[in-house]
Amino acid sequence: MGEFANKMKERASTVLREAFQQDPPAGMDSILELIGCLLEDGAGGVRSPMEVPVTIDEWLTWNELVIERKAELVRTITMILESEKTDIPLAADAMRTWAASLLLATLDQMEME
Repeated sequence: MGEFANKMKERASTVLREAFQQDPPAGMDSILELIGCLLEDGAGGVRSPMEVPVTIDEWLTWNELVIERKAELVRTITMILESEKTDIPLAADAMRTWAASLLLATLDQMEME
């Protein structure tokens, strides 16, 4: 794993603790957990930012990948983080936009859209 991706995973763990008062469950990647916390609407749907809309189908595909192909999903996210070098923003709305952008880029890279 690259240095930048490691920093983002540490930052994601910090955001999870500070903003959501939780640590990622054992065996769960902190970026995956943060994306879920930022975009989950509490009823199994997606709370998508207007700037980067995520459809319910994309959200369902994402959640299937988390369950069935987590290792491949984490590798793809790591590759995207390392190539784009996009830091996790500080503001909540900007974080949701970042999460939605990363989700869509990952689905696109995995040809799942």
